Amino acid sequence: MRGASVSVLSLVTPGTSSPASPARPDSARWFPRDPAKPVVAQKTPIKLELIAGKTYRWCVCGRSKKQPFCDGSHFFQRTGLSPLKFKAQETRTVALCTCKATKRPPYCDGTHKSEQVQKAEVGSPL
Repeated sequence: MRGASVSVLSLVTPGTSSPASPARPDSARWFPRDPAKPVVAQKTPIKLELIAGKTYRWCVCGRSKKQPFCDGSHFFQRTGLSPLKFKAQETRTVALCTCKATKRPPYCDGTHKSEQVQKAEVGSPL
């Protein structure tokens, strides 16, 4: 627009004379740059039947009350972690990890038998 004047608002942080960054939502509060470490939910896997074609969300953070699946606790506790979404290729019984230290997520690889996991407190990171 020709001849239009634009007014710029400069914010000053209290106690300083320098302008602050423009106001914006504090997304870092909800999505931290450095995610939290997963915590040990249990020290044994959960065996259950997965149904072919069904999509599951495996809890990565260890804070879900619906282990081994996600209940959204990672978001409300601001962990920066997200569940692992996977689709069962066939109907079969599997052991899903709850120590959250498996090298084959979401499946148990026996890591829960390690001294490190067995000595850890449930609810604490490894």
